[in-house]
Order: sequence, then C-alpha cells, then structure tokens
Amino acid sequence: MSPVNLPVAAVTCESLRPLRDGFDTPRTRTDGGLVSDDSVLRRYCAPWLPMVLGGWSAYTTLVLVDHMRQSISMAMARRPNFNEFRQLTRGMLIAIFGDTEQVEAQRKGAWEAHDRLRGIDADGREWTANDPELTTRVYTVLIRHLLAAQERLIGPLDESDRDAYCADAVRTVGHVFGTTRALPVTFAELSTQYDHIVAEELTVTPEALEVFRENRTLCVKGVPMEDLVRATADLLDPEVAEIFGIDRSLPVCFPPIDLATVTEDDLLPLACLSRR
Repeated sequence: MSPVNLPVAAVTCESLRPLRDGFDTPRTRTDGGLVSDDSVLRRYCAPWLPMVLGGWSAYTTLVLVDHMRQSISMAMARRPNFNEFRQLTRGMLIAIFGDTEQVEAQRKGAWEAHDRLRGIDADGREWTANDPELTTRVYTVLIRHLLAAQERLIGPLDESDRDAYCADAVRTVGHVFGTTRALPVTFAELSTQYDHIVAEELTVTPEALEVFRENRTLCVKGVPMEDLVRATADLLDPEVAEIFGIDRSLPVCFPPIDLATVTEDDLLPLACLSRR
C-alpha cells in the first residue's frame, strides 16, 4: 500500500492567509476547490507543505538547480524569472489546496507570472511560456522533481497512485495556466518525457551559474539553501552536480515524514489547515 493511503489526520484548507501575496481575502465559505480532498496529489502534498511555505519553495529551487538545461537554464539566466517561478509555485499550491474562490483569485497573478517567463536557447531561439514546447519542458521537470522530492521525504507511491498524482498535477497546471495538451498524464509518460528532456544538451550559461551561486546562500524557513541542495544531492544529475560544484556523496538527511503519524499539531504551523 502506498504511504499516501495510510490513516492520516483529516484536514481541509480553510484559508491561505499566511501567503499574504495579494490573495488574502477573507473567505465566507469554502468548497472542495479544484482538487478533491481524497486526491492523491492533495494528501501527498499536505505534510510536505512546511518545507514549501515560507515565501519560496526550496524544492522548486532544487528543480532549477538540478535542471540547468535549456528552458530552465534560460529562465535562471534572468533574475526576474526567479520571482516568476516563485509566483508559479504559490499558484500551484493554491490550485491544489484552495477553495474555488481562492483558486480563481490567484489565476490572474499566476498566469501573468507564467506569461513573463522567457529566454534564449543555445541556438539563439527565443522561448516564451506560450511556446508549447517550453511549457512542456518546464512543467514536466517540475512535476517529476517535486514528486521525487516528496517520495524522498514520505515514501514511494505505487503505480496507480503515481498515475493519479500525475493526472491531478496536469489538471491543476491546466486550470491555472491553460496549457496542458502536451503534458504527460501517467507516470510512465512522465518518465519517458523527462528522460528525453534530460538527454538533451546541457546548457549552462555564465549568468545562470552566477544566479545559482547567489541563491545557494539563502535560507528557507531558517534552513540554509546549501543544506537543502545537499539534502537531495544524490538525486541530482551527475553532470549538473559537477558543473555547479555540488557534492553528491555527502547528502544531508532530513527526517522522513511518516504519514501514519501525522497529526493536526504537525500541520498547525501552516495556519492554513484545520480539522474538519
């Protein structure tokens, strides 16, 4: 049985006030939102949220660190794009946990952040977020790496739950950003597409390397980014790790999250989850 199906505390999202980034409106009512309470994506993400909330997703940063390849390397080369990815991360969290009103209130900001993503590839071709190929690359990598990071902290899902996770993730991306036709909806499709992206030429610009060096000194919820990078160092592509000077042999070990023992007290620091 996948760990996501083990007994856990019943929690539901009532407010996303801690984010306080333009969608802090008091809610007069809540509903199931875009993703249902029994969704694998929603249940698997909930205990992991303490690592994410705090203004910036550490693991999304790790995705960018890991994949200095083509589209994501291009995005990294522009400092403003860090804020765009940050906004996209919040948009995804709200799409997963928010009620309908919250999701709709966030769509405009998330879409505008998505629309501002752009870069130039190694051949001089301009990419924008409205390019289906760029969108497919970025969100395939995001979904695959976020799932990998969660499985590291919580435990592996079985094939059926992985498929359900991918399908809900694609539906969430599609609702917020409106571009999902090419995104993989099963884990097998995700892995195949991901492997194809990884096999492409590694493109690391001097600008991307400089931005990475600046940002690895940051802290996320009091944890140095350097430690967060090392926490999943053994998951990084060896070539990427070598270029960015990341030691894959000495990963930091964070305590795993045991879904069977998660309680409301564990989630209270989020201030956005409460007992039904």
